[in-house]
Amino acid sequence: MRTFRLVSFALLLIFFHWTQGIWPAPAEAWSALRAKVSLVNKDRKVLDGASSQVPANTFSTRGGLGYTQFCAGCHRPDGLGVKGIFPALAKRSAVVISNASAKPAGAAFQVFGMPSFSRLSDRTLSEILHFVRESWGENAAPRVKKFREDFGVEGGQSKGFEVRYLSDLLSQPNGAQLVRGMRLLLETKAMLPKNVGNALDCASCHLNAGTVAVGSPFTGVAASFPSYSPRAGRVITIEDRINGCFLRSMNGKPLPISSAADMKAIVAYLDWMKPSGTSPGKKEGRGVGKIDMTLRPDSKNGKRVYLAQCAACHGKEGEGLTDAHGRYIYPPLWGDNSFNIGAGMARTYTAAAFTKRNMPIGVTQNFPLGQGGLTDQEAVDVAAYFSHQPRPDFVNKANDWPKGGKPGDARY
Repeated sequence: MRTFRLVSFALLLIFFHWTQGIWPAPAEAWSALRAKVSLVNKDRKVLDGASSQVPANTFSTRGGLGYTQFCAGCHRPDGLGVKGIFPALAKRSAVVISNASAKPAGAAFQVFGMPSFSRLSDRTLSEILHFVRESWGENAAPRVKKFREDFGVEGGQSKGFEVRYLSDLLSQPNGAQLVRGMRLLLETKAMLPKNVGNALDCASCHLNAGTVAVGSPFTGVAASFPSYSPRAGRVITIEDRINGCFLRSMNGKPLPISSAADMKAIVAYLDWMKPSGTSPGKKEGRGVGKIDMTLRPDSKNGKRVYLAQCAACHGKEGEGLTDAHGRYIYPPLWGDNSFNIGAGMARTYTAAAFTKRNMPIGVTQNFPLGQGGLTDQEAVDVAAYFSHQPRPDFVNKANDWPKGGKPGDARY
């Protein structure tokens, strides 16, 4: 259900100073609210006629990089949000008011709707809020520590999966190269148009620049290469693996390996995402998790799940969601502008595992996107539905798994 999304993001009447704050209400009230809200824009556009400009200091400040990592997935890099789903930040009272940390008398508040709020340190949150208010909120000064004390919210990192903070890139000796590598993965289509043959970015599958647990993160990946690839039938390098994504997930052309500054920047970023002491092998939070492969998919139910849970962002016909300037906000899931049949996401159970843990967003308390919420069966059903829709062919498919071992859910 989209209860959390609707409650947290759809209407101002359930906001009070902060998007995390709502009053408890009975389930029937949420149902009534849902009935009044249309999540799907007929023209697949957001904020028609609005200017779209990313703040100049987005990638040169800790707050800007924190916003990019933890906020832009919903509120967008330009702060314009997604009409009918996620609010714009410009001119919102929660952003502009100078006393946002004041607790309203008599209100029963809950931290709700933006999970990363309670998981980030005081410093990180202060940096993000300073960036947001400097960019869209008339420089109202945040007072994070007092706000947390008033509301009884504990900050800090979770145990297990180590989240790498993009804001730390700036303190590295090769910080400019690392930021460029991160941006190439985040804005792949825009920055490498000759190598991307569809509307996807690397971050379409590697969420938040590859920093989300079981969201196909980059954390520790570099430690596993070179390694043997059954699909290639040989030992491959990290550069080979990167180009595999360009050829398959982005249906494009490979980057030059030895001489390209872009490839070196991407590899440098992936190497930075490998914490010191990381060894090869499976680590907590790596990959997309597992799904019960004995579950049989029901594509008819998958279509129902898709229309109810996915179409708001990815389009009724899988066409994705674009802004007023025609730029993609959320990627198409099938058709000529989506991944080809050679991509891992074209496999039903791989797609199901990813969807189970990462889609939709803004509907749970899961860090950092409020992601997930489907049952295993719903995830398998909806994955079978969208992964088997028409999409580009992969011309080199005959060369895959030359020594056998092809998965049963491969598309060819």
